[in-house]
Amino acid sequence: MLKIAFGAVFALFSASVVAAQETVTWNNNIQGWSVAIDRTINDSCFIISGFNNEQFVRFQFNASQQNVQLIVANIHWDAVENGKNYDIEVAFGDRDAWSGVAKGHRWSDILPSLVLSVPMENEQAAHFMEDMAAKEAVSISYEGAEIANLALAGAQEAVASMLDCQAAMSDAHMLKGSKPDPFASEDQSGQTQEGGDMTL
Repeated sequence: MLKIAFGAVFALFSASVVAAQETVTWNNNIQGWSVAIDRTINDSCFIISGFNNEQFVRFQFNASQQNVQLIVANIHWDAVENGKNYDIEVAFGDRDAWSGVAKGHRWSDILPSLVLSVPMENEQAAHFMEDMAAKEAVSISYEGAEIANLALAGAQEAVASMLDCQAAMSDAHMLKGSKPDPFASEDQSGQTQEGGDMTL
């Protein structure tokens, strides 16, 4: 397996699959978590942290798909196949486990990870975030065997910062899409065109 320094893997997992410049830092240090914006998925905010045994967690909004996604990566998971479905269970502390189908994904074709998407419908995403923030510990199982057990210290504050980030991005998109004068028309140069003469 290709050996990569921890810092390099963290940078790879933080950056967009397309290009690092598409990732913008929002808050760089919340008890070991970083908050950033991914321009490639419609300015969606995410949090990310690294753990022992070369494991990483990225939790994000995906505005393009209207869901939230828990992404767990481990450079030792060589057998994870890109695009393959994996039935997993995710338990935050002593709360009931979430069951779902995660997709195998390799960041930049290098870093193996599992991506679990939770839809916004019926407040599923909101409840998932509540569990994550409240318990600050997660156990992930595949085929009845635990594959990750991580202490998510600081997750509550990090999730709160991510929510602030996403609210700011949503407000920015609303302002960008609004026009101060609903009757104005613009040509390609962005200048308001003159109207015709008024007749009575």
